[in-house]
Amino acid sequence: MANAALVEFANETMQFHNFKIGTKLIILTIPIIAIASIIAALTASNRADANLQEKLAHRAKSLVHQIMADRKYYASMVVPRIKELGGSLGADYAEVHGRFPLPATFVREVALDTAALRNGFTANLISPWPINKNQGASDDFHKQGFAYVQEHPQQPFVRTDMLNGKAVMRVLMADFASAPSCVNCHNAHPESPKHDFKLNDVMGGLEIIMPMEKYLQESQEEWMVNIAGGAGMCLLVLAILVMSTRHTISQPLASLENRMDTFAKPTVDRTSTKAVSSRGNEVLHLSEAFSTMQTTISRQHHELQGANATLEQRVIERTEELRATMAEKERIGSELRIASEIQRSILPRTFPPFPERGDFSIYATSIPATEMGGDFYDFFLIDQDHLGLVIADVSGKGVPAAIFMAVSRSLIKATALKGGSPAECLAHVNHLLCPDNDSAMFVTVCYGILNTRSGEFAYSNAGHYLPYLIGKDGTLAVPDPTGGMALGVLEEATFSVKQIRVEPGNSLFFYTDGVTEAMDHQNNLYGEPRLEKVLRRTHNQSPTDIIQRTIDDVRSYAGDAPQADDITLLALRYSPSSME
Repeated sequence: MANAALVEFANETMQFHNFKIGTKLIILTIPIIAIASIIAALTASNRADANLQEKLAHRAKSLVHQIMADRKYYASMVVPRIKELGGSLGADYAEVHGRFPLPATFVREVALDTAALRNGFTANLISPWPINKNQGASDDFHKQGFAYVQEHPQQPFVRTDMLNGKAVMRVLMADFASAPSCVNCHNAHPESPKHDFKLNDVMGGLEIIMPMEKYLQESQEEWMVNIAGGAGMCLLVLAILVMSTRHTISQPLASLENRMDTFAKPTVDRTSTKAVSSRGNEVLHLSEAFSTMQTTISRQHHELQGANATLEQRVIERTEELRATMAEKERIGSELRIASEIQRSILPRTFPPFPERGDFSIYATSIPATEMGGDFYDFFLIDQDHLGLVIADVSGKGVPAAIFMAVSRSLIKATALKGGSPAECLAHVNHLLCPDNDSAMFVTVCYGILNTRSGEFAYSNAGHYLPYLIGKDGTLAVPDPTGGMALGVLEEATFSVKQIRVEPGNSLFFYTDGVTEAMDHQNNLYGEPRLEKVLRRTHNQSPTDIIQRTIDDVRSYAGDAPQADDITLLALRYSPSSME
């Protein structure tokens, strides 16, 4: 018998093993869906029970408030009117003419009429100090409820219970002395065990008993609806799972199996559309196809090895070509670095440049965007009382711009040292650059001469930014433009001279467009407002500090964005008082 059972189990296991993957997935998913549905239904049922109790407790609390409001109205409005009209109150109002029910009797009898209704609630006035002994605490609910409401007079005491074989909800809320007539009646009654009640004291409690049978039946019906809905949802999910499994698993695997068979067995009819549904477990068939493919792949591997050997030889040859190219590139790079050093050596780099002079201090720097830059600056003493200041920007970049820069600087300095106004100097240099300028290059220049005794600054401009005049109080001013075209464009160009006065303690700040046109990663320009903010912040600092703070602010703004243009700055601080 044991052997037969083992054989049957093995057959069933093998049969399941041969099922298609989609079928296995469906079989394994059904219990999960069923368990999830049951858990969801139980959760919904528990939540419905909790909601039912909360709903009944809220309804009972509302009934208590309504009954107490009716009683308060009866005690405060009707009872005094009865006494004014000569009537009396008593529990025997039915036998005595002209007597009316007490407020407690009024509440109790109205509650009895309500309890007689189908599915109606029962309301009982009970007290730890009852005048009518039948209205005293009769069970544990009353005792526990009175203990609770004495500590929490505004809160209801709620409990589900069984009375007469039926499930009920019992709610006890404090009964306050709401009217003077209630207090006077209880204190004066000869059978009252307590004669010191005051207005708003807890005199007892109002118990509401609500049958739960109807509501429990509705909850069970709702639970059955949830179960039925869950079962329907299970069937819907199962149908969706079957459809999706067919389209996302079974059919793709069938297509893959057919393609694997075609690859592994080229003689198979390529137009065959035989489906997997008649072949059982797709993975087993795919495994067989992979085994057949192994031989094909091994053969192709040997073919690839031969092709790889040929490719390696070509790679070796190409590597040699690249090595020669890199060597040539390094040689050119080395020559560019040497040329860059030569270019930088042309510009003044010793600071302070005139240590014997105390009437001014000067500092300048140039940061090329590539190995070879086109910006340049210069300063030189024409005589003891006149200092020449130059800043320029050559069009283009690289070696051509560097050569044009060296020529332009040499011509400007040589011409300026011969004397003459800034306009005459720029006109002469322009006349020399234009005739043989086949490459159509040009240079923007701002050239000025500072009289170190008087502070007069005469300047001429050839298409460049004018310098900032920085006041010792932090004010900024830009000299009036003089007009003038860039040098090297038009041989007949003319230039004019204007003058400003540099007061002691003031500074001049020259710059190229590499400062204001520096960009961040979003291609936003640095701009003149940011530059002016830095200059106002550093107006009382040395030329070296002014330039260094400006460079730091530009680099902080640009971040990791590449430098697009050469950055060149020159600053001079005029302080003739230090010569005295």
